[in-house]
Amino acid sequence: MRQRIARPRIAFALATLLLATLPAAGPAGAQTSRDVELASSVDDGFTIAVVGDVIIAHSLEHMMSNPKFAEVVEILRSADVATGNLETQIIDGRSFVGARGGGTHGAEPTSAECLVEMGFDIVARPNNHANDYGYEGLLETSRHLDRAGLQHSGFGDTYWAARSARFVTTSRGRVGMVATSANSQEAAPSSGEWPGRGGLSPFNVTQYMVVPGESWDAVRTLRELFPNGTGFYARGANTADQIDAVGQRFRKAPAGVSNPSYSFEINQRDLRDVVAAVREGKQRSDFITLALHSHDFQDTRGGYRGFGVPEAEHLDTNPSIADYLPVLAKTAIDNGADVFQGTGVHVLRGIEIYNDRPIFYGLGEFLRQRDVGGLAGRGDLSRDACEGCPFPAKYESVVAVSQFSGDRLVEVRLHPIELRYESERMAHRGIPEAAPPEVGRRILERLQELSAPLGTTITIEDGVGVIRP
Repeated sequence: MRQRIARPRIAFALATLLLATLPAAGPAGAQTSRDVELASSVDDGFTIAVVGDVIIAHSLEHMMSNPKFAEVVEILRSADVATGNLETQIIDGRSFVGARGGGTHGAEPTSAECLVEMGFDIVARPNNHANDYGYEGLLETSRHLDRAGLQHSGFGDTYWAARSARFVTTSRGRVGMVATSANSQEAAPSSGEWPGRGGLSPFNVTQYMVVPGESWDAVRTLRELFPNGTGFYARGANTADQIDAVGQRFRKAPAGVSNPSYSFEINQRDLRDVVAAVREGKQRSDFITLALHSHDFQDTRGGYRGFGVPEAEHLDTNPSIADYLPVLAKTAIDNGADVFQGTGVHVLRGIEIYNDRPIFYGLGEFLRQRDVGGLAGRGDLSRDACEGCPFPAKYESVVAVSQFSGDRLVEVRLHPIELRYESERMAHRGIPEAAPPEVGRRILERLQELSAPLGTTITIEDGVGVIRP
């Protein structure tokens, strides 16, 4: 038990140009002062538990009598630090008056204390549901988190307050988090007389549809038929290999590429400022993590829905990794990050070990109480499902616990969980339990399959996935 002291290519090329302007870490093994500042200095045996999206609706204190739920809680409590992405707003419906009424991503005030009791120390705030209740909802959520003593990162009253790392102190070292996402209530820096604004830490990318050469004429025809389809004014910046049309951006695939895909360009200011926040945060702490919430992927087809469930065109469970994610994760690690925790796609993605640091490209869901979340008084609730499209994969995930010895990653242990997808009552769904052996093995074997192409070997020992670099 812990002791608390206090409460692909296109993208890579563009990022490389920016990184030339950033302070660089010294050569591998070189003992420069900069290397020392970017190294992890936690005590031997330090552990950090990371989970995916935390979509909580109310206190779960009553669940502690459930041994399978209690087992999951004990994993979090036993780690020196536990963290996840808070994909909900904590709102008191009796007094809330805001510009937006929100949807199903709303939680009762006692949820903040519940997360602390479960073992969470720090949570990421930026995601696509963070603005469901407007700026007032963001402020109220901050008040509830602060009252409960739960640290949070990625939101602030100024641009750099949103960007900067936030910290928790443990008996084995001081731990920071930088959190960011593409979002609709983003903070902005000052410009001239304008003082800027607070909000959520942004990380924006531009999506391109990469079209094989044999299909490129179809894109050109579309552009000719709808020359103003990009908005009120045609951009007029099309080239032989890049076309803007019907509100989308298209690029011609290199010769020999026969499959369409998505590619992304990183907003260079966002990359620069996130990396700067990671570097500074590491210099202020012993250990730091970067959290990104993103719904982007590379493949244009396929989406894993669950064991034995056919794929369909609903792709929000696509496990493929967008080309900019490795760029961001590895750049952050080169500048001091010790863990990259990716969320947003609802399902698990592969795990990569880079320079002795874990990259979790997709951690899936940890809590998914969408059936019963949000403000009351809106009539009968509806089940988190749709006709003909079951998604049991959204209710299967892991708690990933990474152990460090100073600056060295010792191992990563992957504890499989399930979120009671089959529960008849909506009030019982979306709450994590230790997965039974057959489900746990299926979850871990899926992670093995997703991680192998990234060079990561996962063994299964006593029902737990283990990565040893």
